[in-house]
Amino acid sequence: MIIHCRQRCYSGWTCALEGKHSGIMMHMLGLLIVVFSVTLCDAQCWQKIIGYDAQGCTDEKGVLHEFNSKWKTKDCQSCSCHKKIMRCCSLVATPTDYDEEKCESIFYEETCSYEVVEKADPSKLCEVHGLVG
Repeated sequence: MIIHCRQRCYSGWTCALEGKHSGIMMHMLGLLIVVFSVTLCDAQCWQKIIGYDAQGCTDEKGVLHEFNSKWKTKDCQSCSCHKKIMRCCSLVATPTDYDEEKCESIFYEETCSYEVVEKADPSKLCEVHGLVG
């Protein structure tokens, strides 16, 4: 059995099976696709069209980046520059489903990550049930 997958822009993966396969394999593949799609669809991305006469991509701080280059910004974005488009996606997974009365989220800029801790005792981690980003 051969599985062919290709990424679709910001909306997950498209996969096709080639050859004989069992019902169990189809269910496992379906579950795998759902897991990948949920993960990939949560990404917070934006893009900017580049002018036809541009020499590269200019970021929000005015820095010019060469075509076919990639960089990470201080505000936790992963960006890439292409001939027609500049694309940036957040590297941050923001906690969304936790006990907000008992807990608070702390952002660490150095690692582009959050930690959710108890307000009364910040040495204790809280349970998080959802992330966006």
